[in-house]
Amino acid sequence: MTDEMVRYYARRAQEYDRVYTMPRWQPDLAILHERIPALCAGRRVLEVACGTGYWTERVGRTAASVEACDTNDETLAIARARPGMSARVRLVRRDAYASSAEPPGCDAGLAALWLSHVDRARMAEFLDAFHSYLLPGSPVLMFDERETPVRPVPASRVDEAGNRYEMRRLADGERFEIIKNFFDEGEMRGLLARYGRNVKFEALEAFWVVTYTTSGGSVRQSDGEG
Repeated sequence: MTDEMVRYYARRAQEYDRVYTMPRWQPDLAILHERIPALCAGRRVLEVACGTGYWTERVGRTAASVEACDTNDETLAIARARPGMSARVRLVRRDAYASSAEPPGCDAGLAALWLSHVDRARMAEFLDAFHSYLLPGSPVLMFDERETPVRPVPASRVDEAGNRYEMRRLADGERFEIIKNFFDEGEMRGLLARYGRNVKFEALEAFWVVTYTTSGGSVRQSDGEG
């Protein structure tokens, strides 16, 4: 994440959850409110770039444990203050590009509204880091925004790595330029080819959703996963 993006999300922390009230997101959110907690039920979940903990709180209701990381103290403070945050959740200040120094200990992964902000030049670095925390055979769900005609924010520029940028303005008028990339099914399958199997891509109204199982053996042999 660029320094400007880190500052942007720190400054935007108090405003961020407003995006979840947007009317055009509601049908997709209704689907994900059911699907994400179900995928994480009974599992030790890694959530990357958890932000203000909107999804962390929901995952914590069904998961055995959650390790949710973010790079900003400001967003983590909001996450910790959520009244419904489970004691099974551990909120950690950690860069999304930091690999695990220990053997993997999580058996499910979540990346919500994050991949669009990853610098394309660092995508492999992020994916390597993310998967370093996950055991083989772990289910993973990633989702982010689709590029649709009704999405109102135009690109400000595209850099030499192919990153698309947008200008964002906060409620106080402060402006930031951030990376906002979009991905189609072919690109996602290519990115995940060396990390997972049974890759499924779904295009909803506002979001794309990818689910897959991390490469290797089964985490839960008794569940018939293989």
